Amino acid sequence: MILASIFVCFCLASAFNYFRQRRQRGFVVNLKGPFTWPLMGAMHKIVLLTPNNFFQRSADYLAKYGAFSRCWVFHRLFIPVADWELAQQLLHSESHLETGHELMSDWLGEGVLMCQPEHWPQRHQQLAALSSPDNLLQLTKLFQQQAVQLCQQLEAYAATRQLFDVWQPVSGNVLDLMLATSCGMQPSEQYKQAFTDLIEIYRKRFLSIKSANRFTFWLASPLMRRRQQRLIRILNDENKQMLGKWRQQQLIESQLKSEGITIDRIEPASKLQHQTLLEVLLSGGKLSDTELCAELNTCNYLGYLLCSSTLCFTLVLIARHPAVQQRCLEELRNARSSEDWQLQRLPYLDAVLRESLRLQPPQLIVGRQLSQDFNYTHSLVGNGALPAGAEVYINLYELQRSEPQYGNQAHLFQPERFLAQPPQLLSFGLGPRSCPARELSLSLLKALLAPLLLQFELLPYGDAMRPNLRLALGSRNGFQLALQPREAIETKTID
Repeated sequence: MILASIFVCFCLASAFNYFRQRRQRGFVVNLKGPFTWPLMGAMHKIVLLTPNNFFQRSADYLAKYGAFSRCWVFHRLFIPVADWELAQQLLHSESHLETGHELMSDWLGEGVLMCQPEHWPQRHQQLAALSSPDNLLQLTKLFQQQAVQLCQQLEAYAATRQLFDVWQPVSGNVLDLMLATSCGMQPSEQYKQAFTDLIEIYRKRFLSIKSANRFTFWLASPLMRRRQQRLIRILNDENKQMLGKWRQQQLIESQLKSEGITIDRIEPASKLQHQTLLEVLLSGGKLSDTELCAELNTCNYLGYLLCSSTLCFTLVLIARHPAVQQRCLEELRNARSSEDWQLQRLPYLDAVLRESLRLQPPQLIVGRQLSQDFNYTHSLVGNGALPAGAEVYINLYELQRSEPQYGNQAHLFQPERFLAQPPQLLSFGLGPRSCPARELSLSLLKALLAPLLLQFELLPYGDAMRPNLRLALGSRNGFQLALQPREAIETKTID
């Protein structure tokens, strides 16, 4: 009875808000959408949407209602977008920077993904400082060291040439790299386990009607909610311990310097003298411990999930395109023979990664929460406005397979398109809220991929990938391939 009363009150409040918005602003200009009732809205569109059927249902939805439309769910107005003109105008806007992401607000808080627009320029500048030329050079050495460890782990698979899922070894190494980049210290095994367990919880909550908002999650999943809070507490407690160690180290260094004694480090955090995200954030001196933890959590989460997904998709795509693999190998061998091998001088490998990001963008949806009306112009439907309060979701998967933008073979894996006159790529975003770690991410991916291609031949074994959407783009049957050592191939060729 109590639950029924709460539900009725929620529906009445939703209906009131719905009619108030409709009377004040009217419906979205020039948009189509499914017929909806004020109370239930287009709830059936959400209930039937799952990580596995997302791609087919979104394609059907776009075919039926067009490249941008409206969809009411109770009092919330969703606007799915797969239109280049509208997407570019919105992403380049200086006044529409709210990204939403309510699902992960308990963990990521006021990190760079969800911080308020007025804080974004400072955060962007701080994160971009990690990609300065000198620091990126040191970080690349760190990445290359981790690549050696990854290749060593893969040797056991290559010895048997058996089919395996490459996600597990790749994601573990990427997580180690992200933690070294952000903290410069080695977190405990408990930290790593809590991190991966927490991401798995959010994966289960994603596109689940039980997790549609805080109220339904609190009501329907109390045990999962308590476990989520416990894991967040474990991560933040260790984050604060690392903060305390850094501050103590800085205090001792400053005291010694004031006495005329200069040292490099009190306790060596790493053999490489790269600047970590934690050092960058602490040097700013304007963030609270809660904000610092949120920033560390956000960057670790984004770097781990998005880079792992991109690298796994790229490996499988290369394995299934022998000509691409051979051209990568030739470029890498030529670069290795020179005295100054630099990842920036691998244009074809860079094009391969960008083409993989185009076809399989790890962050499939870019969201914007409109705090004010957004006026747009459009060459086909004319001028219009999206109302304040609307939630806009830009579908990169459909946008980056657009034939008008990429030609009639937009669905094919063709890295050459990014060599001569590279087309626009939205996987890192556009405009003032584009990814500040773009160069850092590409360097990490190339550093891990290059030695792997030199040491192993990627064999196209296993089933084709079956994309699903669980926070980031993934494959529900894993990333299947097999490996063979290059030395074995060359020995057979000589014989």
